[in-house]
Amino acid sequence: MTKNRILFTALLIVAFSFCANKQANAQVKIVADGRLQTILERHIEYNEMSHTLSGYRIKVNSFTGANAKAKAFALKDELMNTYPNTRAYVTFDEPNFVVKCGDFVTRLDAYNLFKDIKPQIGSAQIIKDWINNPVISEKDIIETSEYFEENLETDF
Repeated sequence: MTKNRILFTALLIVAFSFCANKQANAQVKIVADGRLQTILERHIEYNEMSHTLSGYRIKVNSFTGANAKAKAFALKDELMNTYPNTRAYVTFDEPNFVVKCGDFVTRLDAYNLFKDIKPQIGSAQIIKDWINNPVISEKDIIETSEYFEENLETDF
């Protein structure tokens, strides 16, 4: 029985050393369709073009009817004055002018501002939206037009 164990252990050691030597010399050749590379290049190009990612914003209010545009921009200015480090946006989602603020990657980040806004504006809510990339340095600041609307399907 002891001889069988010694022989079995010796065989295992030889097998493992043989496999280790083979793995060091192993090469992998990837055979793929050329269209895959084209898709990857388009994806990289799209990401360089797009300055947005999926995240959260606070939908403060929406206005419709007479003077809706003026009310929306007045609320936007008020938000920007009250919270100077937070970007505010007015979008036109027919027939409403919607005022949103913030560019938050997580819902928890948005909640910190939401708890300050909610007592003042009861209709405020956290929504999932396309947000601008977070600002890390001053060169990252993107100048947006008055109406910030990005149609991701047609822009690409």
